[in-house]
Amino acid sequence: MPEDWIRVSHIRSYGYHGVYPKERIIGQIFEADVDLCMDLSPASESDDIGDTIDYMSIYRLVDRILIGRSHKILESLAFQIARVLFQTYPALRVVIRIRKPDIRFAGQLGGIEVELQRERHEII
Repeated sequence: MPEDWIRVSHIRSYGYHGVYPKERIIGQIFEADVDLCMDLSPASESDDIGDTIDYMSIYRLVDRILIGRSHKILESLAFQIARVLFQTYPALRVVIRIRKPDIRFAGQLGGIEVELQRERHEII
């Protein structure tokens, strides 16, 4: 089976995730990248959106999760995205990257990122 990928990058949403209560009250920007591995042969041959996944539907799904129920840690947020992607799409594997690009610490820090890689059989 081919190993093809759909990637939706730099999804930006305002969410209320974090360990500290202030993060869950004030909120902040989160960024997500989503990679889905699946066989894209039917769409490659047909040139029909019905044979693939509408990229905007991936964006809307991830955006809903980012602005939805609060998670304390990015690992949990990434896992929730992976679970819903597998429930919604016929992906074989997913890679989720979640970033806090503007984290506020005493000192210099450009951001924090978690990458989660899962296969369908690990979650479904």
